[in-house]
Amino acid sequence: MMRRALQTVLAITLGACGGGGGADETALFPDSYSSSYVQVRDCRASGDHDLNHVRILADPLTADAYRMRDRPFPTGAVVLKEEYDFSDDTCVGPIKQWTVMVQLAAGTASATLDWHWQKVDAQRDVVTDNEPRCHGCHATCGVPPDGYRSTCAVP
Repeated sequence: MMRRALQTVLAITLGACGGGGGADETALFPDSYSSSYVQVRDCRASGDHDLNHVRILADPLTADAYRMRDRPFPTGAVVLKEEYDFSDDTCVGPIKQWTVMVQLAAGTASATLDWHWQKVDAQRDVVTDNEPRCHGCHATCGVPPDGYRSTCAVP
């Protein structure tokens, strides 16, 4: 799992990914994430993310950095938002889409806050890749107490 994330980071750093998304691109998180990723924020309504309810998970090596907010995210860290229908306030129904962030090496992609962003649909097709809306919003919530290193703490 972590090996795949690091391979993805290498591919991104070397310029293999980009653009607006598409079926030929691979999602930046494993199919089996639900058996190994850790919930770091429970189900809640999101004013962003198309008003969907979201539940946030992280790969096991990233979970403490996300929760404690006292250390940098490691290169290759994966933060994943499962997005559920607006009416699903328990996040138990079908997942509508995912938004994923993968931490890049410091200074390699300042325009995207040193993260690689994807929106992935329910069929695991990449819908957008490094969409400006993602890093534009996260740039404003990346400072405590409202956020940490481009991750949002509220709502």
